[in-house]
Amino acid sequence: MSLAALLSTVGAGIGLSAGLAFNLRLAAVLASPLAATLVNFGVGAGLLFSLWALGLDGARPTAWPALWTLTGGLLGVTYVSLTLTVGARLGAGASTVAVTLGQVLGAAVITGLGWLGQTAQAPTATGLLSAALLLGAVGLLAADRERGRG
Repeated sequence: MSLAALLSTVGAGIGLSAGLAFNLRLAAVLASPLAATLVNFGVGAGLLFSLWALGLDGARPTAWPALWTLTGGLLGVTYVSLTLTVGARLGAGASTVAVTLGQVLGAAVITGLGWLGQTAQAPTATGLLSAALLLGAVGLLAADRERGRG
């Protein structure tokens, strides 16, 4: 595994945590997680369109993709909406770790069953231990948040 790729992925995770904190503030100001989600995706779409129009990726689609591939956009909206709704109660830390746990479990199921074009791979002890540790981290962070409220 490339160190640069690993560090970039960790950086993306840090960005997601910061994005959640920004979006929680936006949802509080707008008094609506759904309005904050709409603003979030509007700003993101504007930026992406600008980057695409400038040709920064050097690619232009030659055909419309199969409709099922657009499901990622639906999942993205669901992710942001749910994290804004639940993140206000759990806090950014527990929410981020819970999302990571969901990603680990989802990846285990998707690769375990060979879904979505992935090569089927049986879950490993390391992967299961990772999920168990994340579950413990979610529990600890949620309990800590509750103690802080009391």
